Amino acid sequence: MSQLKNIKRLRGKKEIDLVFKKGKSINSGMLRLRFIENKENRNCVSIGVGVSKRFVFLAHNRNRVKRQMRAVIKNKEAELLEVLPAGYYMFLFGGSAPVSTAVLTLDFVQLVEKISRLHSES
Repeated sequence: MSQLKNIKRLRGKKEIDLVFKKGKSINSGMLRLRFIENKENRNCVSIGVGVSKRFVFLAHNRNRVKRQMRAVIKNKEAELLEVLPAGYYMFLFGGSAPVSTAVLTLDFVQLVEKISRLHSES
């Protein structure tokens, strides 16, 4: 069943606002995951990445952290498709730059474990 799913980018103000208004939140280290399940479209996982100006002041540093987060997501794509049900997911960075990709990967793996436990309980 996981092979039928695909990952898309979370796009548009409407989708992002929906995630922030009605979504749930899970934290792990420097990362926070805001998510809302989409029961209508069962074959699509929409993922977005965000870095707040409050935590990382300079735009080139924010962009670097976003590129690192997208690379981690791409490397862990198979694990994500197995664990995440269809829906909208927004990964947010809440630390300070510069940050190593290894640290982001560790926090990301912990988030995936938490969400898999959450869905196995329900």
